[in-house]
Amino acid sequence: MESKNTILDNSGQQSLSEVKIDSYQMILIYSFQNFLRWWYIKMPLWHLRRLARLSTVVDDQFSISLLLKNFFIPWHRDYSAIGILFGIVMKLLYLPIAITIYLISVIFYIAITIGWVLLPIATIVFILTSIFR
Repeated sequence: MESKNTILDNSGQQSLSEVKIDSYQMILIYSFQNFLRWWYIKMPLWHLRRLARLSTVVDDQFSISLLLKNFFIPWHRDYSAIGILFGIVMKLLYLPIAITIYLISVIFYIAITIGWVLLPIATIVFILTSIFR
């Protein structure tokens, strides 16, 4: 029966360099690069996809594009003068409110995304200003 020393076996280790075992400096540099790639490339793209989804959901909930497309169609397809007038008046009253809510939600999410991107930079700036004061 052959025994295997699992302490010295590093076959499961993922190495950055194929030639030699990675130093702590290489691991630190790789971790820092990986963090920056995640924070400034992957997550902003994720946030942009979520922004597109938020835009679609809010538009669907308030039926903004549908009401704009059917702006001159009478209320409940009532082609009398009252139905046409009531439809246009209701859409004129509803659409500004819905568009305002839509713009507020999109601008708020864009602000969150910009805050996400600026957070590490602001942290470093605040740390350095507190040290050098």
